[in-house]
This record gives sequence, structure tokens and C-alpha cells, in this order.
Amino acid sequence: TRRGARRKWGGKVDFKDWSGWQSVPGDAQERVWTRVVWAPHFGRFLRVVVIERLDRKGQVKAHVVLCSTDTTMPAQEIRALYSARFQLEFVFRDAKQFAGLTTCQLRSTTGLENHWNAACFALSLGRAEYLLERSARTGRPAGLVPFSYEDVKRRAFNRLFASRILANLGLSRRFVELEEHPSRPLDLGVKAA
Repeated sequence: TRRGARRKWGGKVDFKDWSGWQSVPGDAQERVWTRVVWAPHFGRFLRVVVIERLDRKGQVKAHVVLCSTDTTMPAQEIRALYSARFQLEFVFRDAKQFAGLTTCQLRSTTGLENHWNAACFALSLGRAEYLLERSARTGRPAGLVPFSYEDVKRRAFNRLFASRILANLGLSRRFVELEEHPSRPLDLGVKAA
């Protein structure tokens, strides 16, 4: 017999043995399992959601492990929050790279918040303008139009550069012809078609 106190927990989590795990409905190409487990590293209980991706033969080709400290949260909600978090990563990446989110030298809380709000607003405004213009041009819904904020910035630069050249040549009234030209010279250097 083993010395010491009786075992309090069931042992380490085994991602091959699903006994004791609750099955959650998922897509046809996946299996979803959930369970509340004790995490000794964090010193607390966690709701763990495991999503197994299946190939056409039904064999597991990959799995994703999601965790939440809210043990009462349903597995579907944890999955939805992680999906939304992934989309937010793109927003912050674009705000850092193209809208100057991290270039502020203010120190006051109000000034920093105003700067962050302005950067996120500029990002949202550029995205909305691009998607409305592209969906009107292509006839596709805005959700199906490929989007890159780098393309928005490139188009804005091309418009500014072309208007300055035409203004220096005294041809600023002919700028409309560039916008309507079939070869789309203002789209020079953009990635998304």
C-alpha cells in the first residue's frame, strides 16, 4: 500500500481516453469534448474544451485545446469567444501597422485613450469605405469581398500621389478619368483583386 493521504484527483489528463468527458455536438468533420479539470499550475479549476478535427476517413488529424477559468461557461460559448478573439487579433495587428496605434507619445490616460480610439476609428472607417466601394463595384456582399488594410493604405497613397502630379501639371480636373479608367491605375500595387 502507498503511504500518505488518499488520492484527491483522478490523475493527469489523457487526450486519448475520453471516459469521464462530456461529448458536445459539433460539425460533421470534428468531435468536441469538454470537462472541468484541476490545473495545479494555476491552482484552480478550468473548463477544458478539446476539438478534434477529423479527415475524410474519420481519423483524427489535429486537435485544439481551449480553456476557460469560468467553469460554468458552456463549451459552445468558449469556442465562439476564441473565434472572436482570433478576429480581434487582425484588428489590433492592422491598427498597429497601418493606423499608428503604438506611435503615441502622450502620457495622460485621457490622451492615450483618445489616441487609441482615433486609431481604431480610422481603421473601422477605412474598412467600411473599402468594403462599401468594393461591394458596389463587384456586386458581391461586403462579407465576401477580400479585405486588406494595406490595400486601403496603398489606394489612398496612389490617389494622393496622382492628384499631386495632376495638380502640378494643371490637370487636376482630369483626376476623375483616372478613377473610371478600365486599367484602374489607382489600384497599382494592391494585393486583393
